[in-house]
Amino acid sequence: MQRAWTTRLKKILKIVCPLLLLGLCVLFDQLSKIYIRNNVREYQEISVISNFFYITHHRNPGSMFSFLADKSWAQTFFKVLTSVALVVFTLFLVYVLIKNKVWLTYTFAFIIGGTIGNFIDRLIFSEVTDFIGFTFWGWDFAIFNLADTFLVVGMIMLVFYYLFLDENALIKFSKKDKIETCAETNENCQSNESSEMEQIEDGKEDISDN
Repeated sequence: MQRAWTTRLKKILKIVCPLLLLGLCVLFDQLSKIYIRNNVREYQEISVISNFFYITHHRNPGSMFSFLADKSWAQTFFKVLTSVALVVFTLFLVYVLIKNKVWLTYTFAFIIGGTIGNFIDRLIFSEVTDFIGFTFWGWDFAIFNLADTFLVVGMIMLVFYYLFLDENALIKFSKKDKIETCAETNENCQSNESSEMEQIEDGKEDISDN
């Protein structure tokens, strides 16, 4: 009975934890934007780390990192694109949940959370609030927000998965390599043990000769 309850609890947590992460991404993104809109003037810059990191307030009618911000049709385009993307990402999330792919589950939680965060802005304000800025050697990086950050984290996790973790990953050890590595390791261990035994025997002979 207890084992069945534990198994059921694990299944519930596998669904609840990614959804909780998704919800927290949306919550933190929206709370941060509300604070910026109410407390930071537009284009004001508040230095956090001198000549490196600052907080500001930009209204971005474009996409992530201000992409297509100067196009009048951008908002309509991104609203439609985001709606389609959310449907696709949600289907992927359901699929990886069913297949019990834990890494991909959290990956799509980040991606969907970031997508929803910016989508809320587009629906309400027809623009996105950006406020995180970095300067590298005098060059200002594009202003972004937490939703953009969550999206990038999700994309990095997705690329990492297909590079290293997937069954058909581009970069991984083959079974043959693993077997050869283990065989070489065992041979080295055996040779080390043999040399140690020889040294012990030589030591015993020296003692007996004395």
